[in-house]
Amino acid sequence: MTNKLGAAASQVFWAVLLSALTCLAGCSSASLRSLSVWKSSGDKVATIEETISDSEYSSLTIWHDSYDEAQLSAADFGKPILAGFTGSDWCAPCKRLKREILDSDEFIKWAGGNVVLLELDYPKHTKPAAQIKKQNEALKQRFQISKYPTILLIDQDGERLGEIEYEKDETPATFIEKAKSILQN
Repeated sequence: MTNKLGAAASQVFWAVLLSALTCLAGCSSASLRSLSVWKSSGDKVATIEETISDSEYSSLTIWHDSYDEAQLSAADFGKPILAGFTGSDWCAPCKRLKREILDSDEFIKWAGGNVVLLELDYPKHTKPAAQIKKQNEALKQRFQISKYPTILLIDQDGERLGEIEYEKDETPATFIEKAKSILQN
């Protein structure tokens, strides 16, 4: 019985892994929303159904680094863009914002239903692709960015709706409330 269970678990594991890899290679990330995950513990196999609903995470699957792609997603989903201007590898407040707010479950859940995410990075220790660097510099000039981090809400047409001021002791809840306030106007 143990060998049959182990063999079945192995077959299921490889089938799920192959499905996931195929999906990652050629499908949109929304296709992952009903992927079942199998967990094996000793002689027991249990399934854990992890379903991501379209309404909660559809636009959150990635932080876009292309403004054009973010604009297309914003138009497709009918949502504004939350653009984060950051120095990911050198800016301490940027790292804190990411760790304490942007990576929080509360923000992720809210963002997935309300905005398309765009990261505009200005690293010092790594070299971005030439096209991304050129795009980011143009957007920095267009939106007159003078400090990092700067978080802007931008409508689907590329018009600035407002800036979310990030404060040192910010919580995800207060950050989200600031964003909601801008979006309600």
